[in-house]
Amino acid sequence: MAVVDFDFADLAGSSMDPKDGEVIFTLNQANTTSDNTLVADMNSYPVKPDANNRCTVGLLPTTTMTLDAWYDVSIRWNQDGHALTGYLGIKIRVPPAGGQLKDLIDPTGGGGNINRSLVWVGQYPPAKPYPGMYWLQQEPGPDPDPFDPLNTSDLHVWRP
Repeated sequence: MAVVDFDFADLAGSSMDPKDGEVIFTLNQANTTSDNTLVADMNSYPVKPDANNRCTVGLLPTTTMTLDAWYDVSIRWNQDGHALTGYLGIKIRVPPAGGQLKDLIDPTGGGGNINRSLVWVGQYPPAKPYPGMYWLQQEPGPDPDPFDPLNTSDLHVWRP
């Protein structure tokens, strides 16, 4: 396994309590390694930040796989009892020696430009919205009924 290190704040722009979330690396496709080991599925490797918001994860090297390979990077966290996932639009290619995540980002295919778009779906707004965040309000109105077959929605966006 190749070791990849990074600071969570460099990836997400802020720190995260380790009990509240994790970073997930997902291999883009089934593949084989240079020694003909079959990687049968799109393996996901979750990692939680430590108390200093540093992360270390062991990943299969992608640069020695038979087919074009990379890891998509996402963040999953809990907010007010809801599990949220942010797909960052970052892909990394990992050499056998590993390295710092910022040095492994592939700028040719979705990497480098962090996608901070997030859609909160629910009847009530998020507790801590940030500028640019969307809220798809389910069943707005005085008597919300999520099981109503005529359920409607309103889309809101927070502006700075």
